[in-house]
Amino acid sequence: MLNRTMKISRRQLYDEIWQVSVAGVARKYNLNYSKLIAKCKEANIPFPSSGYWTRRKIGKDVTSEIVELPPSDIESVELLLSEVKLKKEKKAVSDNSLVIKEKSEADINSLVAVEKKFVEFINKEEIESSVEYDSSVLSFLNEDERLQVLNAATSLVISNKKKLHKQLINYKNSIIEWKRKEKSAQSKQYYNPKYDKPDNEPTFFSEMSNEIKPRAMQILDAIFCVVEKLGGEINEDLSAKIKNDTVRFRLCEGKNKIKHELTRQEARGLVEYNDKIKNNKWSNKPQIKKYDYIYNGKLRIVFGEKNYIRDSKSEKLEERLGDILISLYEKSEELRIDREKREEEQRIQDEEDRRKKELLERKEKEIKRTTELTNQAEDYNIACQIRQYISAVEQEGNIDSKKEEWIEWAKKKADWYDPIIALSDEYLGKREHSKSKEEKDLDKLNSNRRFSWFW
Repeated sequence: MLNRTMKISRRQLYDEIWQVSVAGVARKYNLNYSKLIAKCKEANIPFPSSGYWTRRKIGKDVTSEIVELPPSDIESVELLLSEVKLKKEKKAVSDNSLVIKEKSEADINSLVAVEKKFVEFINKEEIESSVEYDSSVLSFLNEDERLQVLNAATSLVISNKKKLHKQLINYKNSIIEWKRKEKSAQSKQYYNPKYDKPDNEPTFFSEMSNEIKPRAMQILDAIFCVVEKLGGEINEDLSAKIKNDTVRFRLCEGKNKIKHELTRQEARGLVEYNDKIKNNKWSNKPQIKKYDYIYNGKLRIVFGEKNYIRDSKSEKLEERLGDILISLYEKSEELRIDREKREEEQRIQDEEDRRKKELLERKEKEIKRTTELTNQAEDYNIACQIRQYISAVEQEGNIDSKKEEWIEWAKKKADWYDPIIALSDEYLGKREHSKSKEEKDLDKLNSNRRFSWFW
């Protein structure tokens, strides 16, 4: 009979989970992840949130997130081995042909039937079980979208499909094309890389060795496919547009610092320098670096300036694809907050500019209206003075026909000056009362008329 369970103390299971994560324990003992979560809940064993390890590995203080193991009457936990473990054991049994041959056909059929039912039970449990997450992870998303992203994160694995994502293929082609242009430029006489190097060099994979690039491509391919499946977009420069914001990140390979070994050319230059110094001749000392930095095969994905996820001794990036996806969404949320903050600041600034402009326009309009009012008042004052003068003439008496004609003419001129009556004159037209005294000067008006008549 195959051993389908294992027992582990409650304290040991708690300690290992908080050391390497639930997923790490599941991998270590070949357990079903979802059923391990269920067992932890059943035994009242607290476990870290899905974002705990990301925050811990980027250097954030997670001490307050650690939950102590509460007391319980349960001393040990019985765990069910996963299907992978069972297959290995089943293969070991099947390889022992002598034992199988000694069994009867009925025994073998019975064993196969039990195994089939057991696998069906596991598959059913895997489908029906659901993993609960810390509510703080991706809490900025609505619940449906949050669960969709988290489910994608837990099931995200490197794809075995042969064809890479279309943007990765396009980027590889752009690298080939740029190198062709660079080679053509280098073949020209007096080539200077500072000035003659082709523009728009593709640099996304420039921080890693050629040996690790296929691995980086596979990681990006898995991430890009699920981002698009969740409604995002992948841009030509390999940045990811999630919701309304573009997340830019870097993939780079770590380097080891080692003591520099002299090359033949450097050793020869150093000997020549020492010989010249011994012979009292002046010479420039060769600039020889003390250390070399060589790629070490450890990948790191960097979001912004400080946030990153990297290969560790226990886990590779391929095993943390879910964390990478969650980090992309978290970064997009940071960008959204920054963008909306800038937009709000710009809106406030625009509103302030609009208010100032409107105030200035109102002020200018008020100045114009006031100026027009004083100009009209000046004309009205002139009209009143003319009428007073006419009244004085009339009071003098001795009014003959010539004076009557003049009085009639003077009254019309008073009405012409008066902005309230605004009488139009046969020769002077209508007076523009709102204009300044200089603009309404009669001598200027007369000169303009002569000028106009001349032409």
